[in-house]
Amino acid sequence: MKKPTLIIGFLLFTIFMLYLVKISVSNQISTSGVALAEVNEKLNNLKVENTLLSEQLYELSSLTTIDEKAQKLGYVQSNGNFVLNGQVPVAIKQ
Repeated sequence: MKKPTLIIGFLLFTIFMLYLVKISVSNQISTSGVALAEVNEKLNNLKVENTLLSEQLYELSSLTTIDEKAQKLGYVQSNGNFVLNGQVPVAIKQ
């Protein structure tokens, strides 16, 4: 008669322990979801910032911007043409 009581007590203890494990795992999953949302938000902010910085880089490195800065520094555009006189052989005949 004592065995069925012992088995039922063991099963109730096991059920209680599994219930506690379930609560613990659920708690960890819920907090990791919040952390994941924060990481995704930071990632999106960095992507937007990266896009803005790349646009700024393209604007500053464009030829028109470089030309304007060169003119402000006093550089002038050369009007002369560069011409090579005479032909030079590319390879020497042997």
